[in-house]
Amino acid sequence: MKRLACLISALLLWSCSDKVAGGPGSETTNGIAYMDNGAVASYARIAIRSVDHTTSVDSATNALVNADFYADANGRFSFEAPEGEYRLTIVHEGSAFTGLYSSNDNTNLDSVKLEPTASLGGYADVPDSCGYVWVGVRGMDVLVRSDSTGYFQLTQLPSNDSLKVYFLRGDNSKVYDDLSVKLNPNEAEVIDLQPDPYEGKIKFVAVADGKPVPYASLAIRKFDARVDSLRVNNVVAEADVYADKNGVFAIDSLKEGNYRLTVIQSGSAYSKVLSAKQIAALDTVKLQETSNYMSRVTLFAGDKFAWVGVYGLDVMTKTNEEGVFSLPMLPSNDSLKFYVVSVKDSLYVSKVVAPSEGSADFDYPSVVLQDFEKDTSNWYFNVDAIGSKVLSKTIETDNDRKSKVFHGKYSLIATNNYDAWVVTGSMLCADGFNLSSLDSISFYAKGSGQIRVTLEKWDTVAEATGTSLKAASEWMDLSSSKWARFVVKTEDLCYNSNDDKSCYTTWNSLKDAVRQLNFFVRNGSEFYLDDIVLHGALF
Repeated sequence: MKRLACLISALLLWSCSDKVAGGPGSETTNGIAYMDNGAVASYARIAIRSVDHTTSVDSATNALVNADFYADANGRFSFEAPEGEYRLTIVHEGSAFTGLYSSNDNTNLDSVKLEPTASLGGYADVPDSCGYVWVGVRGMDVLVRSDSTGYFQLTQLPSNDSLKVYFLRGDNSKVYDDLSVKLNPNEAEVIDLQPDPYEGKIKFVAVADGKPVPYASLAIRKFDARVDSLRVNNVVAEADVYADKNGVFAIDSLKEGNYRLTVIQSGSAYSKVLSAKQIAALDTVKLQETSNYMSRVTLFAGDKFAWVGVYGLDVMTKTNEEGVFSLPMLPSNDSLKFYVVSVKDSLYVSKVVAPSEGSADFDYPSVVLQDFEKDTSNWYFNVDAIGSKVLSKTIETDNDRKSKVFHGKYSLIATNNYDAWVVTGSMLCADGFNLSSLDSISFYAKGSGQIRVTLEKWDTVAEATGTSLKAASEWMDLSSSKWARFVVKTEDLCYNSNDDKSCYTTWNSLKDAVRQLNFFVRNGSEFYLDDIVLHGALF
């Protein structure tokens, strides 16, 4: 049990220079008790106790003192002083006087003025092995029992003198050190002796609309944490701890690192990625209205659904067969990174979003397939005809685009009834993506010939058996001097691998399992590509 510190300064020596009369050789102490208004304290109760007197639990009483004798009708009293130090206490009609004296002083009291009493209440620190504690004042008879929370009340205590309050167990043994107090007349002092529940803890308060949020839930996760198992979980963040009635959180210090701290209560939330040091310095977190985030991801070929979660949160939702999902009650106005896991537990896409407060819009997806700013190792460049050549393939900075772009140079040899071409592109997925929800493909290009876009399901087996599938656009003219933005809708992918046009069947025979995206160029010697975006897809 933590030893309590005194809340008020140590016991002060009581001065009685204006109250004590008589001199050496006195055997009997005499005095008159007066009230604060000057009236005599007729028949006042008087008690004399040793300075360290305590009351047994078995004799507990609410009375400040049990009278040893009484003053007369005129407030006069006399008594034989006991040996050693003693405490004299006089009580009458809500007023009292108390003081420390010694038999060695041969003291006579000329007049004693009783002051209005005071009260002392509060919460004692109840030991784990006790259901309550007893509280009394040394040199007096009063002894009261606290309730199970440690609350106690000592009423009608004498003012203007230092008192020692003591605390006992039920077996009369001392619980912890005495507490020294000195009260003013009519004062009702409240003290809290219970240990600070927040001591050694990180403490901060949750507020919404400027008011504390009682009993809000708090979850702390590593900033890149994902749920352990693939299961639907509609709870955004499962609580590790709850705020108290005043909205105050108290948590243990965290190891060094970055965490997502999330507070949620009744449609409002706060969520941020913070370092351990930033969390330790928190004072207040402000909750805002949550948002509902809805979007769509691209499924692998053959999959009927995927799982979607948010890094650092506990929510996990399931898409429908078109890859559409909803993440309800998300914290707003902060960057959230959601991730997608396939049926085979394969993590294959993530995206950062920042839903605004109270929003519930469908976020139409898109994916930047290639902007040539980063890794382009999966970007190939080949020719088809014998004698045709790839002269160069470079990633270079373009002054007009103010970014890096693809630049290919080639030499084509055409034969009778056949136009040679070169192809550049990328493998999207070896197993194929279900691009049924793809809306369009946009890109920037320039060059000296023509260009077309194709989506394909090509592999060596399909090529050998003649079942390779292709959905291609028409050939589009390039400008050698000016960049142009091209947009190809899925309904424009009309040409199959035999270059036969059938706008309905070509794309529909391929869309459930697309493996490659390619750009074919012909009738020129060089071309440029930049910012290839798939609209309506996210993978």
